[in-house]
Amino acid sequence: MRNRIRIQVDVDRDGFAMVTALLVVLVLSVLAVGAAWLATSEKKVTQAEAVHMRSVFAADAGGEAAINFVRTSNQPPQILDFATMAVRSQPTTNVEGSQQFNYDVNFTRRAPKPGWGPEYQDFDYRIAAIGQASRTGQSGVDVVVSRLFKVGY
Repeated sequence: MRNRIRIQVDVDRDGFAMVTALLVVLVLSVLAVGAAWLATSEKKVTQAEAVHMRSVFAADAGGEAAINFVRTSNQPPQILDFATMAVRSQPTTNVEGSQQFNYDVNFTRRAPKPGWGPEYQDFDYRIAAIGQASRTGQSGVDVVVSRLFKVGY
């Protein structure tokens, strides 16, 4: 008769399952926190970009309003301040909601228009428009506008 030696190893797997479950929960928690952080930062970036775009649009509206002022003048606008050559300074104008703009129009030069008679002069104006959206968004637009006027009539 042969003697059989039987070795029985009793492995306790209950502790292993609990440690594995805790590791899986830890990994999923880290992933959830990372996803929440990414979503929050993406929302902040999107909000900042929207405020910036609204301020750019407001500044563009100010530039267009100043161009329209020069375009619709029947004669060259009078210089109001010879130190800065200011022709017009538009105070803050509300556009929509928190959007607003203001602009300054400054005379830069006067020159004869080639091909026209001496009574026709090109008047150049520098326009600086500033647009705001909320308290944080501010953008500027600088434009140079030239307009032909008949002088001395």
